[in-house]
Amino acid sequence: MKKFALATILALSTASAFAGFNGNNTPNGGFKSDAQSVITVKQALKAADNSMVTLVGNITQQIDDDEFLFTDGTAEIKVEIKRRAWNGLDVGPNDKIRINGKLDNEAFEKAEIEVYRVEKAN
Repeated sequence: MKKFALATILALSTASAFAGFNGNNTPNGGFKSDAQSVITVKQALKAADNSMVTLVGNITQQIDDDEFLFTDGTAEIKVEIKRRAWNGLDVGPNDKIRINGKLDNEAFEKAEIEVYRVEKAN
């Protein structure tokens, strides 16, 4: 019985050593940092539907409770920001922010972004 328990522990510890993706040798697991993946609103308007995007700019207008107009100077796009995405942050039209979210860019409709995270940009 002790041998079985020892064999089970050894098998489990060996299996956990191989768990997860380990194919990239980049410092952060192969993901680009926010600074590298920031694109312009103009680029986002041409991106594929359901693309994950990071934009830096300003909110210029509130449309309704959770919809806003966002610009970075290259173009303007409607963004949907739910309460949880704000994470307690208060911003005004002069505050530069970074937003991360999913692009909704379906044919015959204006593109918009469902924002998952908002943070102040430097």
